[in-house]
Amino acid sequence: MSIAKSFSFAIFGLCVSYVPQASAQGSLLPWGQSSDQVGWETFVQVTAPSGIPGSANVEFETWASDEDIYRTSPPKWPTAPSPKRLHPSVLNVVASAMVTPSASPRVTVESIAPGTCAPPSNPQAGDFPKGACIGEEVRRNWASFQYIVGNGLFSKSGLAAAAKNGLIVNLPADSIEVKADWVKISDLKVWQHNTLNDDQIRKLYHVNTVEEQNGKTDYALVAFHFSTKQVKNWVWADFEHELNPGRCDDTGCHDSFGAVMANVPAKNSRSPNGQDLNGNQQYGACAKNDVLEKMMVNAQIGDVWRHYCLKGSQITFVNADGSPTLLGNSVIERIAADIPIPKSSCQTCHAYAAFDKTGAAGGFPDNAIGAFDPKVLEKAGMIQNDFIWGVLLAR
Repeated sequence: MSIAKSFSFAIFGLCVSYVPQASAQGSLLPWGQSSDQVGWETFVQVTAPSGIPGSANVEFETWASDEDIYRTSPPKWPTAPSPKRLHPSVLNVVASAMVTPSASPRVTVESIAPGTCAPPSNPQAGDFPKGACIGEEVRRNWASFQYIVGNGLFSKSGLAAAAKNGLIVNLPADSIEVKADWVKISDLKVWQHNTLNDDQIRKLYHVNTVEEQNGKTDYALVAFHFSTKQVKNWVWADFEHELNPGRCDDTGCHDSFGAVMANVPAKNSRSPNGQDLNGNQQYGACAKNDVLEKMMVNAQIGDVWRHYCLKGSQITFVNADGSPTLLGNSVIERIAADIPIPKSSCQTCHAYAAFDKTGAAGGFPDNAIGAFDPKVLEKAGMIQNDFIWGVLLAR
């Protein structure tokens, strides 16, 4: 197979083969701490109140967005407070623009426009309302911002210079990166079959005002995941709102640290060819144990955050038996980009984020689950970008 044919448009977890079993998620870090515990410790950090008077922002909403880093010249750390501006799912845009197998693996996502949202690629997967859209934001903390900007990794010319100088991209251990998907309150009510009114939504969901091209609109946070650079390949954690249809489908939900029920089995089933037979099951509230409740109280976490559930965490590409570890979000992957959960691995697909000597982004493997093969990037003349797909937005 030629190098060109070994790539396809696939980011954030686009894969090629159906994996019928639910792979284990979460394991022990080198110092003996559970990755699920790291997930919750990071959760209370990023969702703590920002302290900005009169603002609904939590901590991660004050960090630099990808627009601040990759689409602002020069990049800037946002002032407080600054308006929230979402954009269409990058994964949706790329997955919807599939190229032929012989096309170049280099790509730039120029169509991403801040202040807009977009209909998902596969709304049917989650019974998402017809015509409704999903808005996304990616935020990076100060450590990530400093490293990316300080090394010029925000522009094609800077990436080309990094390649020429032989830079090995390696963010510091205190780096944290968050991706969050939001739905308008009006659309969310329809998605929940009009069982919730505005006041109930505001008690159950984190809601914030978004500045759109046509004015301001209130959105509710339905799903998010983050990575934290506490180990070389990052710690990945995935969270969903408890009312998301199908949030534990296929792989189940696994939380060995904070949940009263550590393992919630999937209720759906699939045919031998991977067709979902009875998806979009409801899994109820994810009750927190006393340890997590105390963490939340000490961090002054708002009550709405009790309604968000850890789906799983990930620190390895494969399980002990060699099978792929899986981690995917029912909204971010399954609905927004038509990527089934059995074909989703945050860690593996982010491992292929790369750029070449011209600063062009790329690194889209046919198989984005399972073991990462650095030779795939080397043969294509690509340099690994330390698991950061923001490189797609570099101009």
